[in-house]
Amino acid sequence: MKKLVLVGSVLLAVGCISSVRNAPPPAVAAAPQAPPAAAMQAEPAAAPAPCCRDTHEQLQGALWVQTAAEYRMLTVTTYRAATAALAAALADPAWTAATEQAGDASALPPAIILDLDETVIENSRFQGEQVLRRSPYSSSLWKQWVAAEAAGLVPGAKPFLDLARDRGVAIYYLSNRSADDKAHTISNLIALGIPASNDRVLCAGENGWTSDKTARRALVAATHRVVMMLGDDLSDFIPATLSPERRVEEAEKHSAWWGTRWFVLPNPMYGTWDRALYDHESGLSDREILLRKLARVRGMHD
Repeated sequence: MKKLVLVGSVLLAVGCISSVRNAPPPAVAAAPQAPPAAAMQAEPAAAPAPCCRDTHEQLQGALWVQTAAEYRMLTVTTYRAATAALAAALADPAWTAATEQAGDASALPPAIILDLDETVIENSRFQGEQVLRRSPYSSSLWKQWVAAEAAGLVPGAKPFLDLARDRGVAIYYLSNRSADDKAHTISNLIALGIPASNDRVLCAGENGWTSDKTARRALVAATHRVVMMLGDDLSDFIPATLSPERRVEEAEKHSAWWGTRWFVLPNPMYGTWDRALYDHESGLSDREILLRKLARVRGMHD
């Protein structure tokens, strides 16, 4: 109870949101003379001044992706490990990286399945814009970002994809960008030197597909031997709309596949790990989301 009271107090102080950028600070006026006591008593209490959430959740994560050498080394190392594992995956006809792969796939041509956002292309400038605006996620702002076709490459992605293509591996991108964003997404990829086509970029909303990628993985596995999968989220490999504790349990069931068939790219900014902290509920206010997250934080005496 004490923790919830403390959380509520903190959020009352710093939990408000403004969807506009910082305005210049107003000019400092001379302090007015104190009014007579009678006048002070007669005046109604002033409404609380609007405030902004300066300690934005995206701040550290966006800056880490944009500036940290550690981020770049992690992504390059992950793609280097995937490159080293590719030869063994192609050489073993019984090798598969998809739990959806049914029956004998040894005669099928090889394929790799990848997520797009924060796996092949990175959107930290979109996350940074939220920080600068001190705002939560905005679908309209996301649409503007996608239409700008300005996402950059995750370090290490292109050399790996070029090598896989040279080895005759089909490459499929399973993205939870909406079908409406598909044309911009393909154009963005091509501009970055990543070949992409309508049949190789499979988006949520097409063919009745939801954000759960199971059906799309099964579609690829029906015609190809899936030799490797890469993503930044547990849901890129298995269903992950679970509690944080269950997500860890499910991930550990496949411990032998991580780093050999499945490769995870770092994403500290967003994902199903984040939504799990507030039970994957939609429609919550920003304040309620922050309350639930703060209730999850463990301190020195927990």
